[in-house]
Order: sequence, then structure tokens, then C-alpha cells
Amino acid sequence: MDVDLAAQGRRSYLAIETGWLDDVADYISPAWTNLEAAAEPPAARGFGPDAFAATVVWLRTAFSDIHFTEGDVVVAGSTVVSAVTMSARHTGPMVIQDGDLLRVAPPSGRRFTVDHLHWTTFDPEGRAVRHFARRDDLGQLTQLGLLPPTPAAMVRSIVWALTGRSAAARRNFLATTGERHSAVHAR
Repeated sequence: MDVDLAAQGRRSYLAIETGWLDDVADYISPAWTNLEAAAEPPAARGFGPDAFAATVVWLRTAFSDIHFTEGDVVVAGSTVVSAVTMSARHTGPMVIQDGDLLRVAPPSGRRFTVDHLHWTTFDPEGRAVRHFARRDDLGQLTQLGLLPPTPAAMVRSIVWALTGRSAAARRNFLATTGERHSAVHAR
């Protein structure tokens, strides 16, 4: 394989940071699957570039100023493992699926910085086929004041529920697609 797989993997981080998805089919295979997508919008649980794009849209709906700092990277055959630090600001509703429930965390405005490990397997053309990650979700929720919930987070949740904004965020979550257009670049 003549493709720099570590560089191909970095393209997914750049897409999440910028929202740029016009070339996603160049580095995400039609067979792409994200083993971490269970809590993400239904469209992100599918296959291929559109599923990856739905993950990008979902993350960029909840977070702005997203940045990845890559540390160690190991390439072994067709697999890349990278240690990254993700930082962002919580500026939109963070909606996750938890079984049959859709949980909404209204924007806190807080920043977070957490560590991740990502394993990505690539096809012979150098496109990502399979993704698996270990993230510090507990650290992220703690930094956002969601676990344990701060009084301000509880008030925001009540206000969002009473005003219908939580219901709207749930509808938007379910309607999230991997449509690749310039609206993703807006955040």
C-alpha cells in the first residue's frame, strides 16, 4: 500500500474540526462502519461516507472550536492507532441515544479537553473501513458540569424541557443526515 495511512486518518480529524466533507469519499470507504456510533444519530450508524458525515454533523451541532492534537501514532499493516487530545466548547445541544431514550444536554458554554485512542482499519485504496475508539467520556461530562449535574445544568435542562427546545433537539437528532453541503461549514 503506497498510501500514508496516518495522514489518511488525520483527514477525519480535520473534517470534524472544519466541517469540510466535500472529499470524504477519498478517505472513507463505502463499507465504513463506526463501532462507536450507538449513541449517535441513526444516520451515523450506517455505512460509508454519509454515515461518517452524519457523525461530523452531530459533533459540530453540539460543539464549536473543535480541535484534535495528535500524539503517538502507530501504523501496523492496514491499521492505524492514534492517541489524540480533543478539545471543544459546548455551544449547541448535545443529544445522545441511550437505548430507547434520547438525552439532551443544553449548551453549557464550557470548554473540555479529553484524551482518545482511535483504531482505524483501511482498505487497499487507503480509505477507512472500520473505526473503534476509547474516549474519556466521563472526563468530558464532568468538565461540562453534567456529571454530577451542576445546579446551572439542571436549570438549563428544565428550561429547555419547558420551552420545547429539548423536543426540537431530539427531532433534529433523529433527522440528522450525512448530507454533505456547505451548511456544515457554518459552525
